[in-house]
Amino acid sequence: SVAMALDWLARQQKRDGSWSLTGPYSDGAVLENRTAAIAMSLLAFQGAGMTPKVGKYKANVARGVDALVKLQDGKGNFYQGNETHQQLYAHAQAMIAICELYGMTKDPKYKEPAEKSIQYAIASQDAAGGWRYEPGRGSDLSVTGWFLMGLQSARMAGLNVPQEVLYKLSEYLDTVAADNGSQYRYRPGEATRPSMTAEGLLCRQYLGWEQNDPRLRKGVQVLVTKPINYSQTDVYYWYYATQVCHHQEGSAWTAWNTVMREEVPKAQVKDGQERGSWGPRTDQWGSLGGRLYTTCLSTYMLEVYYRHLPIYSYRKKPLSKP
Repeated sequence: SVAMALDWLARQQKRDGSWSLTGPYSDGAVLENRTAAIAMSLLAFQGAGMTPKVGKYKANVARGVDALVKLQDGKGNFYQGNETHQQLYAHAQAMIAICELYGMTKDPKYKEPAEKSIQYAIASQDAAGGWRYEPGRGSDLSVTGWFLMGLQSARMAGLNVPQEVLYKLSEYLDTVAADNGSQYRYRPGEATRPSMTAEGLLCRQYLGWEQNDPRLRKGVQVLVTKPINYSQTDVYYWYYATQVCHHQEGSAWTAWNTVMREEVPKAQVKDGQERGSWGPRTDQWGSLGGRLYTTCLSTYMLEVYYRHLPIYSYRKKPLSKP
């Protein structure tokens, strides 16, 4: 299933090394975002262990990374579009990709763009501790979660991330937490959502909550009671919940994975021009992200077995205060 997905992504790459959210495939996104399209596509290849020098699609990765780095400006920002509400989403995704690639290769030419992306992230953090659409202007958990993933990728690559940035992020999580921290909201005062609960719990795992923390265990059980169900498609929620349950291991992961490993491959297009992809039409956010978005997040789920080591089995150093 992953091999089919990567083959589909390789077929969509443009001559300049970039990808598009809007096409040329069917059911593209409403709006273009080249940065996000390149970053998400690269993460799918990197999740299968591929770099510019390793793997079946190494040439695709090499051209994709070159296209991504060319988008970065002097401040470290990767997004060069006009839709301000997409700016920090896209930058965070690009930060994950470039930091992860540097960690995988230790190639010096990726170190500078990775470090610049971290510096831009730090400069863009809101006073409340999170990130939203524009630098320093508001916070929401959705954008903040992507930044946490980027900062974690940076730390795993051996790059410097000031602890103060992480302390502020942790404090922001407290403002969107509910039920003593077992569930989460998009923004303070709003209702909890399964997607935000999954994203919030993943942040907590990376920020140092222990595996047996009662808040974490209770929250994970909330996720397990809402397994993958294509009559209510939400790959964004599933992407985060898959990681949380994988890190949690034990019965939670067994329950989640038993459904995921069957249902996600079953929903993949098996023939025709879009063979290897996942269609976005029934997805909650499918019109915004399009076929490339649903395909990439579905691929990440199926790569979780080897892309991410379970935190609690391999943890070296928590991110949060003692």
